[in-house]
Formats: sequence, C-alpha cells, structure tokens
Amino acid sequence: MLGVKHVNDLYSLLARFEGRRIDFKEEVSANLYRLLSAFANTAGGIAVIGVRDHDHAVVGVDLRNNAVKKLADSITTRLGIHPAIEIREIERKSVVTVAVERSRVPVACDGRYYTRIGDTTREMLPDELRGFFQQSIEWDSVAGPYSFDEIDEETVRRFLAGAKAAGRLAAVDPAEPVEAVLRRLGLAGDGGISNGAIVLFGREPQRYFQNCILRIGRFKRADIIVGDHEIGGNLFRQFEEGERIIKQYLGVRYDISEEAMQESFQRREVWDYPLPAIREALLNALIHRDYFNNTVQTQVKIFDDHIRFHNPGNLPAGVTIDMILKEHYSYHRNPKVAEIFYRAGLVERYGSGIERIITAFRSAGMPVPAFVSSPLGFTLTMRMDMLNESSLRKMELNERQILAVERVKVEGSITSGAYQSLTGVSAATAFRDLKALVDRGILEQVSPSRRNTRYVLRERPS
Repeated sequence: MLGVKHVNDLYSLLARFEGRRIDFKEEVSANLYRLLSAFANTAGGIAVIGVRDHDHAVVGVDLRNNAVKKLADSITTRLGIHPAIEIREIERKSVVTVAVERSRVPVACDGRYYTRIGDTTREMLPDELRGFFQQSIEWDSVAGPYSFDEIDEETVRRFLAGAKAAGRLAAVDPAEPVEAVLRRLGLAGDGGISNGAIVLFGREPQRYFQNCILRIGRFKRADIIVGDHEIGGNLFRQFEEGERIIKQYLGVRYDISEEAMQESFQRREVWDYPLPAIREALLNALIHRDYFNNTVQTQVKIFDDHIRFHNPGNLPAGVTIDMILKEHYSYHRNPKVAEIFYRAGLVERYGSGIERIITAFRSAGMPVPAFVSSPLGFTLTMRMDMLNESSLRKMELNERQILAVERVKVEGSITSGAYQSLTGVSAATAFRDLKALVDRGILEQVSPSRRNTRYVLRERPS
C-alpha cells in the first residue's frame, strides 16, 4: 500500500504524475467518491486533496468545523469502506491524503461501480464486475451503504403475512423489528444491509440501481407503441403492479358451457394466455435478471398475438435451454431474492418455473412458449393461439391436418412418422398433408434431410 508518513513522502507524491494509484483533487466533490470506489476496486491508491491536478500547485483544504471527521463519515456512509486519512502541512497549507486498500468485494458509489484504467476513472462493465466476485458471493448478498430507514416497513409486514400463510417462515412475529427480520433472513448483518434487502424491501431502490425498473409496453408493431408503463419501487411492488398492467392489456372471454357451470356454478374466465404462466414469467424475469447490468430494464412487450418477456441475464456458460427444459436444471443468479419470493409463497424451489409455464400452455392446448438465451439476456416469448380449431376449420383443412396442428401445439413438433401413427395414413399421404400445411404457412420444416424432418409452427413476424 502506498504510505504517507512524512512530509518528504508528500513532496514525493506531488512530483508524481496521476496514475492508476494516485490522483489529485482540489476539493471534496462527487468525483472524489467515484475515485475512491475505483481505487478500492483495482489496486488501491491515494487521493491527495488540496492540490490542483494539472500543475500540482498546493491550494490547501479548509479544515474548520470537523471537516476531516465529516469526510471520513461520508466515505464510510457512501462507500462502506474505512480509508486511512491523514493531514499534512506543506507550504503553510493543509493537505489531506485519503489512502484506500484494494477491496475483496466490489465497492459501489451511489449504486455504480468504478474502476481505474491508467489515470482515468470509469464505470465498470457488467462482465468486469462479475470478475470481482468469487463463486460463493452473489450480487444480492453484497452489503452497500444503506440504512434501515430506507426499508419500507409495510412491504416487510406484508411479506411476513404471506410467508406465514404459506407456512414457509417459522415463528412469525408481526411486531418483530424490521432490522431483526432482515438479519434473520440473512439480508443484513454486521457488514451492513445487502443489495437484496434494498431491491426487495427498499422504498426507492432506483436511488442506487437506476434501471432496476420494470418496463411494460403495448405495441401494435415493433415501431408503434400505444401504451408505455415504467414501474419502479421494490420488487414486490413491481410484481404486483406489473401483473395488474399486463392483465389490463389481455383479452378475456367467458365460458358459460354446461361443463364450466358444473365446475364452479359460475361462468369461467378464459384469458388470451394462461394467467399462471403470465405470473410465473413475470416472477422469473424479476428474480433472475442480472442486477450487475444496470444499463437495461426488465421488459415486457405485449403485441396483438404474442408477449415477450426479456431480462438482462443470459444463462451461465455451459448451461443451455435444452438443459433447462429436459434436465430441469436449477440456477439461481440471485439466491437471496429467489428465497424471499419462495418464502412469500409466490414461487417454488428448484427452478420449476419454466416447467410450470410449459405445463400451463399445454393444458390450455396452446403453442409452447419459445425460450432464447443470448449475450443480450434471456427472452421468453408466448404466442396467442391463432390456430384454434375454429380457425383451422375456416382454412378448410382436413381432420387429419387439424389433429396434427393440435399435436404440434402441445408437443412442439411432429415428424412424418408421428403423423402416420397419429392418423393411420401412408407415408405418401403424410408427406402431401404436411407439405400442404407448410405451403399454407402454418408449419415449417426445421431439419435438413427429408428422413429427419421435423415440422413446427411457423414463426409469425412481430
């Protein structure tokens, strides 16, 4: 660590150029806190206050009114670190040095993380930030410069009530102090209050995490938006308000058939999409987003015939969509956030959300949603059933073709052999029937050879 123990050391510093581990500031400003965050996140360093940066002229610092103590307190409050602060006299003027050690975990300044590149301070990129964390340390467990006054007590009380009703939190005391609740949940400790506590229960998480926001848009086309909603607040508020707004844009009809009336003695609501799947997709987007990435909002885009849920949080290296769909692979990017939603009775353990989404669509006889993981994040696309039996009959399809389309909607695809088994026709007839469905733009081929050809529902443009 760079040390400043004698006046001669200070003269030596003044003779140096700014670099990765040293910088000069005329006064205390917002830039100083960003600089200290960058020092802590790289190799440590010294900020010399009271010196002009371009010519190293000593201008001095006003030390009246406990200025140094106030500076130390503000650094601890805003950054959560305890630097070594010293006062030196040079040219009959006071100069303050602030020495910062390299931190084991990233140090945030107002919810953003900074790094030092040469003599420049800049915000860290998400991938750079991830590199600071060991495998056992997650974003939602990292403590920040927060106070218990920033926690919304009403949200905490509602959570406790939900956890008690779900039977997922032992010995619930409605009058338990908020601080005690967060400590018991592992969201606060001697190191401070965690990021997870702020996004789950904070009054205004956006003060620290600008794009911790749910954005819901209603589109007629990709370039024509007819409704736009930006939902802030904590994750419980985003979920509740988000679900309400999405339902506002969905169509609903009423089933008054004899079967429906026998089930509940009242008409049954039939929504454009299965509501349990909508709920699960929204929860997944909020829980599993990459909160290191503070440049992108969680997004829901609602079109006439489909809904797209997107969050900045692609799958980790080595994990594929097939693994999640076939092997029920469970991955929690934010385990504390996931645990709190579980205890609240809103989700189940072991990453079964996608499986429940698929089951809900299959039970409704609708096309299985599509899942895509890319460097930009994770996207789930639900499509409205534009190929219901009534629509298919209007297209004058034969009974075999209608049966095949219904099978594809449930299973995701069909082969010529499966078509023959389903309908009892010859290979030639199966080929003609399936080709007709492709020609009509209902199905498309997704395999290169005729022997291995699979037929899936054709993608419709957004």
